[in-house]
Amino acid sequence: MHPEILQIGPLHLRSYGLTLALAFVLGLGLALREGTRRGLNPDKLIDVGLVVLVTGVAGARLLYVLGHLAEFRGRWHEVLFVWHGGLTLWGGFLLAVPAGLWFLRRARLPVWETADVFAGPVAIGAALGRFGCYLNGCCYGVPAALPWAVQFPVGSLPFAQFGGAALHPSQLYNVLAGVVTFVVVTVAGPRLRAPGQRWWLMLGLYSLLRAAVDLTRYYEPAAVWAQWGALAITEAQVTGVAMAAVSLAAFVALGRRRGSAAA
Repeated sequence: MHPEILQIGPLHLRSYGLTLALAFVLGLGLALREGTRRGLNPDKLIDVGLVVLVTGVAGARLLYVLGHLAEFRGRWHEVLFVWHGGLTLWGGFLLAVPAGLWFLRRARLPVWETADVFAGPVAIGAALGRFGCYLNGCCYGVPAALPWAVQFPVGSLPFAQFGGAALHPSQLYNVLAGVVTFVVVTVAGPRLRAPGQRWWLMLGLYSLLRAAVDLTRYYEPAAVWAQWGALAITEAQVTGVAMAAVSLAAFVALGRRRGSAAA
């Protein structure tokens, strides 16, 4: 755990903010390479990336803040301190996806083909972001008696909750989920004939993997919808499963539409 990488006077270089920046740069670079290959305007792709970045971070922060109002009461200026952590993945999607679609139409870019260009970059960006969570000590897991379970230092959020207990490295599980999704999308992408299928494959697969990983993650009691012994069902898991179901329906519908057009 290394929440702060470097400090020079008043300047603090935080690992969470750095990994978010790296995720954006790497993701945009991959999208530009793929988009250029498809003949899409690179300047417009950069604009899309910036719109998605800003609205994604804003939505992720907004949903987190709404669920933790007491944490910010009396120090509302810290709402802007996104480099400290405190972003909710689904909040980012809920704002960034409609904003991205709106901008694609405004920029007169092919919606589904452009979405496909960003499918792999979004997956690898999510992986890098979760590595930032690991370095920051947020989004941690529940106690586990496993060889790869990790202990967090005194003063960290995990230590405040569980003391020196060894925990599931849920952040690293999510890193693996993003990498697996990226590999599957990259390998399967050329075999998918309907524009948009790559995007929905990415979203559906990552949503399912994320829901599975959340079985190992600690959530505040307010976020738990049902509990059976050590098994907790959270709003994030329900959202992930619902997102996977929507993705599957869209994936199948696009494939059928392509088949009908070919016939």
